[in-house]
Amino acid sequence: METMQSWYGLKEAHKDFTIENDTDARLFFARHDLDEELKSMLRRSFRTETPPKLVLYGEWGVGKTHTMRHIEYVIAANDDFRATVVFVELPDIIAKSSYQVAHAAFLDALGLEKAREWVVKYQTNHSTDAREQIQEFTQSGDVAAAFDNLITRGDGSRIAWDWLRGISLSATEARLVGLPSTLAQSTLLVRVLQMFGRLSLEADEKLLVFMLDEATKLQYVSNNDAVNHWINAFKALSDPLTKEVGFVVSGSWIDPDEMALPLQDQQVFTRFGEKNYIRLHNLNEDETRVFIKALLSEWVDPEKREEISERYAAEAEGETVTGEAFPFTEGGIEVAVLYACRNAGVTTPRDIQKALDDLFNRAIDEGRHILPSSYVNSLVSG
Repeated sequence: METMQSWYGLKEAHKDFTIENDTDARLFFARHDLDEELKSMLRRSFRTETPPKLVLYGEWGVGKTHTMRHIEYVIAANDDFRATVVFVELPDIIAKSSYQVAHAAFLDALGLEKAREWVVKYQTNHSTDAREQIQEFTQSGDVAAAFDNLITRGDGSRIAWDWLRGISLSATEARLVGLPSTLAQSTLLVRVLQMFGRLSLEADEKLLVFMLDEATKLQYVSNNDAVNHWINAFKALSDPLTKEVGFVVSGSWIDPDEMALPLQDQQVFTRFGEKNYIRLHNLNEDETRVFIKALLSEWVDPEKREEISERYAAEAEGETVTGEAFPFTEGGIEVAVLYACRNAGVTTPRDIQKALDDLFNRAIDEGRHILPSSYVNSLVSG
């Protein structure tokens, strides 16, 4: 059976025309202005060692996760943007789920080994008063004791790590490390992240940025105490004065008034700042054309494209085949753009990829390598 890769001459890394959020994070098609805006925000952040605080929102499929991954890529690829990025998708939650769910996910993604490495370096640099400094900053002797326990041998390290993640300890575990059974206060949970931010800056000279994807799930939290727990945590994390950590959140809403309460709350909204609530708009026809051409140019191998174009030139029906449009003709790609934007003249990156997958698979089924306007018209009207 012919594969899409061989049929259309795709590069070795691509089996179809799907954009992967992580492996293709460097690519950011048809959003030049947004890309420049985000990079400008990052430059301002890193000039002052003030980690970014952003909320990205828009409808399903508009590219929020890819934008988050692109920000992560830009930070990693730029020597001036020194940061450790911790990216997580918000785990499944229920009506009574508190902020601890996200907090534990953040620390899981950071990892115990990295945490231990930072604590060792910190205690080496502050050999006489490391615990006192941690206690003074976090305002908790228990948190300071847990950080101490992270670098002990045996079960103590793992138990202290669970406690810092907000996991309830058994009575035996709590006695072993000399800690209360649970770290539950939202303020202290955030202080733990802030302390890790301090450790990151001292040990690696990098800011610590937490990214929370799929925050749409917060709409399922309805218990008042749980909602307030999230609000209190987000107030601290989004505050510009919380300089130890960055906080970037994404969710599927079209309007801020539709957001889950922890992000809609005015105390949180004003701390993020209105200009840092960034809506990702749907793509219009011009943007869709740019998106499709950029995707095709990036995915198709130039040598294979030339070979296929010459071998099946008759299929173009006299229309021009360019490197940007292949396997469409220039006329064919215009029909594809209209098809992708058939709902009110706009579309999303996800829907564009679905449309291309549909058109290209049907063309393979019918033995076509080049897609001129008349043929694409037959596909979309059939």
